[in-house]
Amino acid sequence: MTGQDVIKCRDAYKSGRQPLEEHWDELSGLFMPFRLMRSGGIPDIPAADQVFDSSPRRAALILANGLASLVSPREEVWFEFQPPKSLRKDDDAVRFYREASEIAREYIESSNFYEEIQESYIESPVFGTTALFCGDLDERNELYFRHQGIKSYFIGEDAKGRVNAFYRNLQLTAAQAAEEFGEERLPKEILSKLDKPEGQSELFDFIHAVTKRKYAADPEAPEGARKPWQSLVVYEKNKSIVQDSGYDEFPFAVHRYRRFGGCVWGFGPGSVAISDARQLQFLNQLADVATEKAVFPPIIAPSSLEGEIGQGALEITYVDPTDPNSAAILREWATSARYDVAKDRMADKRTQVEEAFHVDLFQLFASRQKERQPLTATEASLVAGEKLTQFSPVFGRLVSEMLDPILNRVFGVLLRAGILGTPPDSVMSVLNGQRTGVASPVMLYKNKIMLAMQARQNGSLMEFMQLASPLMQAYPEAIDALNLPVIVRDSARNSGLPEGWIRSVKDIAAMAAARAEAQAQQQQLAAAEQGSKVMANMGKAGPDIQNAMQNQIPS
Repeated sequence: MTGQDVIKCRDAYKSGRQPLEEHWDELSGLFMPFRLMRSGGIPDIPAADQVFDSSPRRAALILANGLASLVSPREEVWFEFQPPKSLRKDDDAVRFYREASEIAREYIESSNFYEEIQESYIESPVFGTTALFCGDLDERNELYFRHQGIKSYFIGEDAKGRVNAFYRNLQLTAAQAAEEFGEERLPKEILSKLDKPEGQSELFDFIHAVTKRKYAADPEAPEGARKPWQSLVVYEKNKSIVQDSGYDEFPFAVHRYRRFGGCVWGFGPGSVAISDARQLQFLNQLADVATEKAVFPPIIAPSSLEGEIGQGALEITYVDPTDPNSAAILREWATSARYDVAKDRMADKRTQVEEAFHVDLFQLFASRQKERQPLTATEASLVAGEKLTQFSPVFGRLVSEMLDPILNRVFGVLLRAGILGTPPDSVMSVLNGQRTGVASPVMLYKNKIMLAMQARQNGSLMEFMQLASPLMQAYPEAIDALNLPVIVRDSARNSGLPEGWIRSVKDIAAMAAARAEAQAQQQQLAAAEQGSKVMANMGKAGPDIQNAMQNQIPS
């Protein structure tokens, strides 16, 4: 694929996206000013006299913050790697993936993940589409994420509707380009700027294309060129390729809030509430006019008083008392504006916007917390369940299109770097007798409702034990019906205990064997001690008794 091919593909995707750009501009003005950028990364800041109501912006932010707290809360354990279903009873496999989860959470915590995914949560409901880049470990051995602005990229799909092509516009200075791609790959035009002041500020246009590699690379090709996802960076001005590399996994997670028809782009609550938000701005403008008219009413006065009417505080307007019409004609004029009607209408439109962004559900959860601290586990589960019911379609797409790809990518990056340790043999994939890699993990998401479902198992156990305790007092053998070692381990995991706190099955078996051996030794010592006592007693007895006792001792 040449640089010219990359530009042609980008332009084709650009033509397909063009009808949506005007819609995005309006959405940005109503819900997210600052989200669309001018050249050079400067926000497109609207003038203060162009925005009359901030309710749509607040609704979008409340939904974004709600998604962050519901889906990927920074302060909670919100995901866990699990082995494939066939390995769920393999304790070594379970321990490996759980320990990998703890390591991955540490690396994600120390990265810029939460800051960047928050940007995606803000953009997704408004524009309906958002993208997050997950790179390899950087020079500081840290994970690196980057939110992609809605107008900075173009996407394509495979036959199954999954995003498999990503073209993004990059603007880099000469210094940044040299750091990213190496000076030896840069054209002379950019190299000439490196040692000059403009090398730190003047921007150059590049195109970064990531697509599925169609043909296998030569075995002797560089490592990046042999990876399944091809990555090309093209300098747009002269169509030269400045970087040819690759990725082991698709590095962009693209989430579409809702899909309609065959459109590759998504649509969110912003597209639903755009007419209400637009009318809310207009009604607020009218209400401001009505308020201004009420505060500063128009005056009807005779022409003889032109320029002599004082409208400021404590100002006095003098009239001729001998003229009976002068005092009567100096009065307010047409001040019967119906501000109350405008206010009710604005409240209706504001409610419609907030309902589209599910603000009522998030405010309900917050108000319940303020009313009575703390919420019981049952109440928290019910409120979280209400939110999840409303978000279930969105949550499903968020998991499959953003969270799963990101976490699979993180797992792969850390595994190849050797950070996850040595995988046990049971988790290795085998093809034609050859190991092909570690089996991909299954994601378990531990948001509020998922934790409530897991905790319900522990609650059921406690309810059963309360019921069975009286029975066990009369029939102690009833406890044999329960697999206590499994119950204890699963209960600990359901409660979210770290894997390092839970002993492995092998350790438990070794401890049981050691305990059995110690008990056997104690029994042998007790038997030997009793035998020595018997022999001592035999020595004190008479010959007839000694013969009788020896006959009773087994040979």
